[in-house]
Amino acid sequence: MSLIREQSIFLTQVCELLKKASELGFAVSGGELYRTPEQQALHVKNGRSQTMNSQHMKRLAIDLNFFREDADGSAQLTYDVEDLRPLGAYWESMDPANRWGGNWSSFKDTPHFERREGGGASGTSQAASSSATGAAKPGRRGLGLTLGAVGAQCANQRDDVESVQRLLNLCAASGRMVIDEGTLKTDGAYGQKTLNAIMAFQRTALGNSAPSGKVEPFGATLFSLCESIPGDIDSTVMGLLFMRAAAADVAEFAERINKVMANRQIDSPLRQAHFLAQIGHESGEFRFRAEIANGEAYQGRADLGNLQPGDGQRYKGRGLIQLTGRANYSEYGRAIGREAELLAQPELVASDTEMCVDVAGWFWAKRGLNRFADADDLTTLTQRINGGSNGLDDRRRLLRRSKALLGV
Repeated sequence: MSLIREQSIFLTQVCELLKKASELGFAVSGGELYRTPEQQALHVKNGRSQTMNSQHMKRLAIDLNFFREDADGSAQLTYDVEDLRPLGAYWESMDPANRWGGNWSSFKDTPHFERREGGGASGTSQAASSSATGAAKPGRRGLGLTLGAVGAQCANQRDDVESVQRLLNLCAASGRMVIDEGTLKTDGAYGQKTLNAIMAFQRTALGNSAPSGKVEPFGATLFSLCESIPGDIDSTVMGLLFMRAAAADVAEFAERINKVMANRQIDSPLRQAHFLAQIGHESGEFRFRAEIANGEAYQGRADLGNLQPGDGQRYKGRGLIQLTGRANYSEYGRAIGREAELLAQPELVASDTEMCVDVAGWFWAKRGLNRFADADDLTTLTQRINGGSNGLDDRRRLLRRSKALLGV
């Protein structure tokens, strides 16, 4: 990825960080973004930095000033590690390449937020990969599942509210609490019933005599709610991940996806998180088994083997990772011993649920994508699947959620 692309991603995520700071009650002013080598040398000389390899010189780091309002209305600048830790955790949960200076072991630099090139293969982020074998550092289930607070006088973003509603229903079903109004409607609309259920959970499961009625993205309530998430990647977990999917589709796909992941060595939580994020985006969270376009754009594409009249439409993209082009249909058909049948009836890749899932696993293994999942390299994975960076933000959103649900 070019430096400019890295810088663009970095600044986009800084914007999200500023929104989060506002939600948490901070006022923010700009500090320092770019440093020349001469300025960095002065920082080292004065003890304000310990390296000449600063991300500031690449415009991949920023120092921000965070203020809390005092009782008299004045703004108080804060550098306190614990005060700023929710922002640091949020920053690192957004992307495995992100680092917060408050987590550094040598010295604490709490105003400092940076991005490391290479997808975060090194460093201390909770989301980072820890080895080439695909083993990830143990994370905490729920970290990154919600981006804002849910409850009275909170942001109550739709996805955050629906995530909490689903978790509350799960906790009620497991006997950890009782929802007096019955099962919550998981529609992402915050109201009195959702507030009552949050407070009931805080009283019953957390033992709070004076519940706050709020679920913070880095708070004890969210992490406790997530303790009821099943250990297996079943339909409950996939329903939490793919909230836009129909329940019937989740139930139909869940077991088959687990089978494919086992057969294709997608066998670590980090690999599974990346696989689920990619098939989720490619299929519109199970809403599409075939691409919406009619395939005319592929007609005459020699690289896809579309040399006969009508090949573009006939062999358009199908499957959870879309198989496209006569040549690819032929290759996949040979791999499963059904080449002639598949060339004659290519629509089977969409209509046959087993095949719809299996083709995604075949493509994953054929392209050797586990190695990019092991490196936590979302950008390269996306390029290898769709040839560019289409839908990268949505893939990142699904990856963040899948990591939160799997505890990566």
